[in-house]
Amino acid sequence: MRQDKIPLERDVAKLGHGRVFGVTGAMAAGKSTVGRMLVEKGWRVIEADEIVHRLYERGAEGYRKLVDALGEGILDSSKNLDRGLLAATMMRDSSVTATVNHLIHPLVRQTWKSEVSESLRLQPHRSVAVIIPLLFEAGVEESFDGKVAIGCREAVSRRRLTERGLSPEAIDYWMGKQWAIEKKAQACDQVLWNEGSLDLLRDQVDRWVEPK
Repeated sequence: MRQDKIPLERDVAKLGHGRVFGVTGAMAAGKSTVGRMLVEKGWRVIEADEIVHRLYERGAEGYRKLVDALGEGILDSSKNLDRGLLAATMMRDSSVTATVNHLIHPLVRQTWKSEVSESLRLQPHRSVAVIIPLLFEAGVEESFDGKVAIGCREAVSRRRLTERGLSPEAIDYWMGKQWAIEKKAQACDQVLWNEGSLDLLRDQVDRWVEPK
């Protein structure tokens, strides 16, 4: 066991009893939707993207670090961090991307590890899912008992992202920062495929969480 692996009770072995899972997948594949389904089943769900939002709030540690490194040009007129402007700047300048990753990724990792540990301390038999889009790209996959990929074809991801208002250039950029879903699926213990109805996705979640 690597030293950075989240400690779990030794007598906890069954799925659904105090284990910690890393959930990743394709862009717009439905990771957050799966997270909500797990919450309904009593799981603790932690989302890396939600942690980033908190870190970017005015006065938060991530906000302060980014303003110190990049200047107030990334803020809007109300002195809030302009996420759209920051993303556009990252797309234009790879050095900005490197700076953001260097400053923010360790804070995100520290936060979710702390939240997982606290959840296990308070409710040691409650399963935890940590949704991390860049699970493998960030090299944190060994922190988990199991890894689950939420998948869909690239064409489906692109259509859903376009419907959310992303430009083709932005889609190309962000997809280029991630492993292809085929590679993620091969590295995971479980794959849930989401190109159909919510009922079909829920059925897959049920079969994963409550295997017969």
